[in-house]
Amino acid sequence: MSAGRYAWMSSALCAQVDPDEWTDNLAGGGALAAKRICGRCPVKPACTAHAAALEQHDGTTVRGIWGGLSQNQRRRQQAAA
Repeated sequence: MSAGRYAWMSSALCAQVDPDEWTDNLAGGGALAAKRICGRCPVKPACTAHAAALEQHDGTTVRGIWGGLSQNQRRRQQAAA
């Protein structure tokens, strides 16, 4: 794993809060606080791309909020593309 490839993660706002905020397994999708944080995050595009790359790499679904999107939202977005 290249440190430069993941350098964007050090600027991610999610790295500054409780990791439990990023789960989206609450009733109704949950994780509204995480989505609000993502909305202000300077690395949101890199995060979204990273989640997509992980899902494309091994075909599994990445759990939790990534780039401001829940697992279901990412799935719908990818299906529409």
